Amino acid sequence: MKLIVAAAILSLPLAAEEPAVFPANISKIYRIRIDKNANLLESIQAAIGKHGIRDGAVLTAAGSLGECTFHGVGGTKQSVKEDMEINHLGGIIANAEPHLHVVLSNAKRGAFGGHLEAGCRVSNRVELTIAQFGGSPLHREKGSLEPKK
Repeated sequence: MKLIVAAAILSLPLAAEEPAVFPANISKIYRIRIDKNANLLESIQAAIGKHGIRDGAVLTAAGSLGECTFHGVGGTKQSVKEDMEINHLGGIIANAEPHLHVVLSNAKRGAFGGHLEAGCRVSNRVELTIAQFGGSPLHREKGSLEPKK
């Protein structure tokens, strides 16, 4: 028996313009625990303020929520009030303001999520990692990230 393997080369179009790239160094890593009944986004904002994190990223998170509000493209808010797992939480911190997206799941709904809003209540515990960047910080202006001048 002869096995024939065929390979296809895909030709993908290049981006219309090169992406903007802003190098940074990680100056500190913060490992944060947020306990039961705390509000997730508000607790992250408090940690950012307490530790002076002006520029950084939420790298990873694990935990559970009992209530969460988020919005998708177009801004329509959704609130879910049932137990759910955090499958992913990540995003950018610019001007000390987090821009975070969350993916949640449970047996009833499957996976769902979007842009994290205030008022998400921790069910048991959430553990997360924040990287603080050194160098020229980014700032958000008119929906775009740019190096601070």
